[in-house]
Amino acid sequence: MHPAPVADVPPAAIADGVAPAKGWLLALIAARDLQDAPAVPTAELARDAPKLCAAILRAVGSDAELDPSPLAARAGAMAGASSPASAVAAVGLLRGALWEALRATMGPLDAATTAALAERLAWACDLVAAATVGATGRGGEPPAFRVHDARDRADWRAAADRFLADGRGFALLALEFDGVARLRAADPDGAASALARADDAIRDELRPDDVLGREEDGRLWVVAAELGASGGRALAERLADAVAAAATVRGAPLAISIGLAAAPADGTDADALAAHADEALFTARAAGVPVV
Repeated sequence: MHPAPVADVPPAAIADGVAPAKGWLLALIAARDLQDAPAVPTAELARDAPKLCAAILRAVGSDAELDPSPLAARAGAMAGASSPASAVAAVGLLRGALWEALRATMGPLDAATTAALAERLAWACDLVAAATVGATGRGGEPPAFRVHDARDRADWRAAADRFLADGRGFALLALEFDGVARLRAADPDGAASALARADDAIRDELRPDDVLGREEDGRLWVVAAELGASGGRALAERLADAVAAAATVRGAPLAISIGLAAAPADGTDADALAAHADEALFTARAAGVPVV
């Protein structure tokens, strides 16, 4: 199973891939130290990145384009990546550039479309990450990325639906560990250990009535009963601090991005709340802060 394609993608304004490719180039340069900026192969990227972006956008909008093209295996090379880990990090920046281009050209979207768009784009970029990790020399098979399965969402969604039906306010938190694929490519055992410690730290911060759900490795949801926006933010900040204190990979704290939605202020059904929390999560990641 994989997420369904999203109608009206790609928008005509970015169908050629040029705008998101420019955004990717800027993000790649911004992510490097100034003296390392020339390592980005701008000529190769200018030639091939628009075609890669266009292929990914077609994959977001059509089941006829399930493979984002052979260019996917060269995504790391065109970004100047020197290792599997840096290649996956580059694809993460590509995903951000594509998301910004889609949001800028598709106009205001309803909550369900926003959630579907984010999920399908993540799936397409996971394909690219898997292809480029295999091409940049990682031993063994490229990482397997599980796509969202409705059965994995049952617990937290059931809790949210129950609270909504009872008229109880609650906070919904979307949590995603940053760079999981990159960490696993660089240090599979260290990443697994860090994620396990982070999971324990999160559980220790939750109250007995809070519900913790999991969609995939690195993506969690928390339904926190009786918390509004301010209480949900305080909880999210405690979770981010707990993860940073409990889990490190090669000496660096495991980072997490958290998006917050408060019911009923930010939505009156689970899909609307999840889309709001997802959008806040992407905003937090783009701003380089743990919580929005």
